[in-house]
Amino acid sequence: MRLFLFFITFISVPLTLWANSPLQYPLDTPMALSASFGELRPNHFHAGIDLKTEQRCGLPVFAVADGYVSRIKIAQFGYGNCLYLTHPSLGITTVYAHLDAFNDTLTAWLEEYQYAEKTFQLDVQFPDTLFPVKQGQLVAISGNTGSSGGPHVHFEVRNEEGTLATEPLAYFPLPDSVKPKFRKIGIRPLDDASMVHGNCGFFSQKVWSEASGKYTTTPVEAWGKVGLEFMAFDYMNGQNNYYGLKRLEVYVDSVPYFTYQMDQFLFDHDKAINAFIDYEQWVLSREVYMCAYMPQFQPLSLFWSNKKGVVEINQERDYKVTALAFDYAGNKTEVSFVIRGKKAEAPLLCQDGGTPFYHNTLNYFQEGDVHLLVPRSAIYNDFLFKYTAVYDSTLQTVVHSLHNNTVPLHKCGAFQIPIAQDTLTNKDQYYLAYKNTYGKWGYVDAAYQEGAMIGNISKFGDYAVLTDTIPPTVTMLSKGRYKLVLRIADRQTDISSYNGYIDNQWVLFSIDAKNRITYHYDPKRIKRGKHTLRVEVVDRCGNNTEYITDVILGK
Repeated sequence: MRLFLFFITFISVPLTLWANSPLQYPLDTPMALSASFGELRPNHFHAGIDLKTEQRCGLPVFAVADGYVSRIKIAQFGYGNCLYLTHPSLGITTVYAHLDAFNDTLTAWLEEYQYAEKTFQLDVQFPDTLFPVKQGQLVAISGNTGSSGGPHVHFEVRNEEGTLATEPLAYFPLPDSVKPKFRKIGIRPLDDASMVHGNCGFFSQKVWSEASGKYTTTPVEAWGKVGLEFMAFDYMNGQNNYYGLKRLEVYVDSVPYFTYQMDQFLFDHDKAINAFIDYEQWVLSREVYMCAYMPQFQPLSLFWSNKKGVVEINQERDYKVTALAFDYAGNKTEVSFVIRGKKAEAPLLCQDGGTPFYHNTLNYFQEGDVHLLVPRSAIYNDFLFKYTAVYDSTLQTVVHSLHNNTVPLHKCGAFQIPIAQDTLTNKDQYYLAYKNTYGKWGYVDAAYQEGAMIGNISKFGDYAVLTDTIPPTVTMLSKGRYKLVLRIADRQTDISSYNGYIDNQWVLFSIDAKNRITYHYDPKRIKRGKHTLRVEVVDRCGNNTEYITDVILGK
């Protein structure tokens, strides 16, 4: 939160304006990207560009245009320290995330607010008159806060209302002569009667380069209705990173079948990326394939398709497939291959069973005291829902399998499961747990009600009711005269809240993504000398820990 002393609150520097661009680049270092706009991420598109900061924190960040500070959000995860500037004359809002600190004026205001509200994490919106900014004015310092994987500035351009993300490279085009590259192709049978290489499941294989910008692979045998999938990435001059595509075009026998174009997207529909990527393959292998066929429900308007992109292999002949990948600079790469029609009948094991769930209706499932309600437009394709309940001797409770985690949910479903043995006096110590792809059980918001847990779920998969009676831990990492660093942790349900006090006076402790809390000595609020530090930590089941120690602060 604290700005380095050698920075002045407001300064202007002669940063370069791109030709014909109303925006000034927000850093005073050469422009280089570690991530591009629209990259395919778990459950979301990348809403901006990641600007490299020479692998370090502490670079000045400047306003790209005249406007005002419209919002500041400080969070442990996500964007960390995040600044929003609105530019009414341009009709846009720009976003600067993972910051280390804000300028002196904003820092002073925020500190007063945090002490008044007794909170570090906040989300505050401002009127246009409180913090006006000029183009080139210092507004923040670059950092590595929130869920950042390394020092950089995440930069976005949104519409003025903040509901629509748009391509920042429209304002800061970069010279780029490097073509995208295809890595793999995939083909998925789309019904129980379809086959690929004699199998009713997903099939993929690598491609290889024939010439500059041209790839191919061996023929693929198939029969019935299939969907084409592609793994491809972009690259840039002088960079080791790989990036997302700007456009994908797919042709079958020279007939256009599918087009994807990433220029902008609505945040309300962001999660529908799970209907564009092969979600099953991402869950199982962490590989990202773009699906060149349409689901039954898709709220995003990024696609054009012929016959919904479905390729029907109904003749014993060769079907020629060509896909073109484009980057923002217009560089193009092509992959061509053959699907060889070979008549085959799907075995009975390909025919699934279960309860029909439909994308365009409300779906309700009940078995005993287990209830699941999935709203309309919460799934992308109709499917047969399966449920099992198995006692887990390790957990000493029943694990409820709500289908499996390879089918994505666009909206949350309401879920109720009974508690196998309702014996705890303190009912807050029960919690709903979800098993992730790494086999770890995590906390899900839910409430106790008459021997059951009721909550909303954002994923299909394995759920269980577990108990947490163990309080959090507090560990002193560094006890300096000017800075105190502690780690707070809870091995089951994570931290719900924490507060730090010096001589019973609340003091501001920041928190990072590794659950480290830090207090910087403030002589305006605390006198130098010996004091008593008290830290209170509560987990999500209400278990609490109080940590007390003596500290010496100041000279």
